[in-house]
Amino acid sequence: MWWAQEIVSDLDRPQWTWVPFKSVGPLQFGQSVDDVAAALGEPVSGWNPNKQWAPFSTLGVDTYYRREDLTLAAVAVDACRGPQVNYKGIRLAGRLPSELSPWIEATAESLEDMPPGLNGLRIGLNGEAGLPGLGLVKRCQQNGDYARTRPVLVARDWAEMSTDSWEGPIPRREWGVY
Repeated sequence: MWWAQEIVSDLDRPQWTWVPFKSVGPLQFGQSVDDVAAALGEPVSGWNPNKQWAPFSTLGVDTYYRREDLTLAAVAVDACRGPQVNYKGIRLAGRLPSELSPWIEATAESLEDMPPGLNGLRIGLNGEAGLPGLGLVKRCQQNGDYARTRPVLVARDWAEMSTDSWEGPIPRREWGVY
């Protein structure tokens, strides 16, 4: 099928750890696009400050920036070839959505005591689950006949509305691509 990409095995992907609201692998929320490029060891390609987006295609990572100061506020990981992002032993990238859903639901229950706006599970207009209390949106990326998980990890100030494709801070480009 022309629309199906080869899925890189977990062993062949860079292994990144996610620390909610702080970092995704070598990236720190709040970095400039130049700092992100340096941390990834890849030149910036396709940077458009008006769209708040810089792709790092070789690594399979899209980065999104705050409009006011152009600092890193979200990282989206390609489901087929991006780094494997781990959180407390849970692999977040490239999985079948049904494999990750039970963990999302159980984790949402443990976040019920978070401040209003960050507690529990959110389902966005696109039907994708999010955990604002951690800054995670479980996006899905179509690959042939299957969808795979494309995690979008956000900074605290973007967390509350992160699943909202209409009014939330994540640039429109992310919602329309996959």
